[in-house]
Amino acid sequence: MTLLPFQDGDFVWCAFPERENPTRPGPLRLGYALAVSGTTGAPSALIGYTTSQKWPPDVTPPLGVFPFDQEAAANFGQARAFVMDLRRVAFVPVTQAWFPRLDQPGHGIHGHAPKGPQRRFRQAATDLLTRHGEIVQRLGPLWPGGQR
Repeated sequence: MTLLPFQDGDFVWCAFPERENPTRPGPLRLGYALAVSGTTGAPSALIGYTTSQKWPPDVTPPLGVFPFDQEAAANFGQARAFVMDLRRVAFVPVTQAWFPRLDQPGHGIHGHAPKGPQRRFRQAATDLLTRHGEIVQRLGPLWPGGQR
């Protein structure tokens, strides 16, 4: 049993950092927990970027971009269409500053991906980070060697 407030595959409200200030909490938005690890004393999370901006239906999404229409979004507990862009990820501590709704019931969790999509998203993120690292925007204070 985990003592962490959320787990891999959860969609969680977070203060996702902005490009202009990559190591500081940014505006509150829904992020996707690619990986959550550590103990209750020092947990961390790798969070994928999500947006409610619509992806043009006639444009093929690039590697790491997953658009979901409203029907597909419902499979993840979301009420409206969204896009997950794993070319933009944040590695952050699991703290109140980064996850302002941790102290609320549900800890800010707003949906969850089933195991199959979780594997697909994690594999895409791994491929991006290891094979196409130059196109990945790494945000947050926990990247080894600093933000890239």
